[in-house]
Amino acid sequence: MLIQKNPLTMVGAIDRCWLFTYQTPEADAQRLLPKPLLPVTYRGSAFWNVVVCHVDRMRPKGTPRALGMSYWHVAYRLYVRYPTVDGPEIQGLYFVRSECDSKLMAMAGNIMTDFNFHTADITVDAGRIDVDTADSHSHAVVGHTAPSALPPYSAFDHLDQAARFLKYKPFGISVDSHGTGNIVRIVRDERAWHARLVDAQAVWTFFADKNVRPEICYEVDPIDYQWNRAYRVRPVVNQFPAISGSLSRRDSPPC
Repeated sequence: MLIQKNPLTMVGAIDRCWLFTYQTPEADAQRLLPKPLLPVTYRGSAFWNVVVCHVDRMRPKGTPRALGMSYWHVAYRLYVRYPTVDGPEIQGLYFVRSECDSKLMAMAGNIMTDFNFHTADITVDAGRIDVDTADSHSHAVVGHTAPSALPPYSAFDHLDQAARFLKYKPFGISVDSHGTGNIVRIVRDERAWHARLVDAQAVWTFFADKNVRPEICYEVDPIDYQWNRAYRVRPVVNQFPAISGSLSRRDSPPC
C-alpha cells in the first residue's frame, strides 16, 4: 500500500440496515480473493454478505456531529479469514464492491479505503430498495415477517444456526500486493445489536454472472458504530492452501 488506508478513526450511526446473505461455492469465492485471504466456509459453501444501510453523520472521531456525512451504502462483501504470522487468524469481511449515493463519499472512499466505491442512485421506500448505476438496476423487497424455514438447499440445519454463523465478525479486511493485511476493527455495543430475520427477495445485477443462492436476510436496529483506524498485520508465509472442502469456523455448527 502506497498510503495507509483507513487512516482515521471514524464514528457515526447506522440507522437503517438490512443484511442479505448468500451461499456460493468455495472455489468461486476463492477466485475473487487476493492471497492470502481465504473464504470462511461451512459444509463446502462460502458466503456473501450484502449490506444495504443508511450511514448517519459519519465523521472523524472528535469532529462535531453536524459536520458528519450521511449517505446510503450498498456493499457486496465476502466472509473471509486472514492467517497471520503474529497471532490467530482474523475473520471479517472483504469488500468486493461498494455503491453509495454520494459522489463526495465515493471519491473520498476510493482514496481512503480499499472498499471499491461506485456512485449510484439508491432509493428506499416502504421496504422496496432500488439501486441504479449508470448501466444497471438492482432491487429488493423486504417484508416484516420472519421466514418460516431455510431454503431446502441451505448449508445450515435451522434458522437460528444460520443467523449465528452469518453474524459477521466486526473486522473489515483488505490486503496489498505483498499480502500485508489492512485491518479495520469495527466497534459496536454488542448489547445494543438487535437483529431479526425477515422475508426478502432481491435481484442484484452484481450477481448476474455469479453462482449464488440466498440463505437468510435480517434487519438490524439503529446502532452506533466506530470504525477504528486500520492497523497492518503480516500473513503466514507460504500458507495459501488449495481448496479442499475443509471447513472454517470449522468442524461443527456454531453453538
